Amino acid sequence: MRGKHEQQRRPGSRVRRRRHPIGTIIAIVAVAVALIVLGTRATSQSENYAPAPIPQPAPLVSEARQPEPDTTPDLSPAPIATPEPEPPAACRFSLTPEERDLTERVVMAEAGGESYEGQMAVAQCILNACEKTGGQPSEVILAYQYAKPADTATQSVRDAVAAVFDAGETVTTEPIMFFYAPRWTDSKWHETQRFVMEIGGHRFFAEKGANQ
Repeated sequence: MRGKHEQQRRPGSRVRRRRHPIGTIIAIVAVAVALIVLGTRATSQSENYAPAPIPQPAPLVSEARQPEPDTTPDLSPAPIATPEPEPPAACRFSLTPEERDLTERVVMAEAGGESYEGQMAVAQCILNACEKTGGQPSEVILAYQYAKPADTATQSVRDAVAAVFDAGETVTTEPIMFFYAPRWTDSKWHETQRFVMEIGGHRFFAEKGANQ
């Protein structure tokens, strides 16, 4: 028995076969060759293809070219040097407040009415005697019989005492130690000493034989 769907051949019948014409085959081959050629060209072009360069922004001036150094001379004024303060001068003869007050009032009593130079000369006599004996003004004033101290002293007298004892200023380089006022008294003893100068109403002397 043949299958249900099997076709029965009739005796003497021929089976028809499909035939492919030559033209169709040639066309297919031509298409295949064309595809191969196109694929080869595409590959060659992709290998030789180079992308166009991307334009870069222009570099900044600071990166492309450094500015030339400024050779203009500096005309600004040179700094003014501040002089250093001078160290304070050493005190020639240190006075306690009590000794200073006494010296000022004695100079006031002796030369309060004299010029500033005359007041300094009296203070210098006290100073020279202190330096010679190594004593204090109170001891010299007592030993050399100076006048009784005044109650107060003027600013001029205070300045004169400070100039002589503190700053070491002098009216003369001679070592004057004695003085008297000829208007008020005579002193033969003073005149036996070495006369140095006269200021206002006073005559000033150094010790006889001193600095000769």
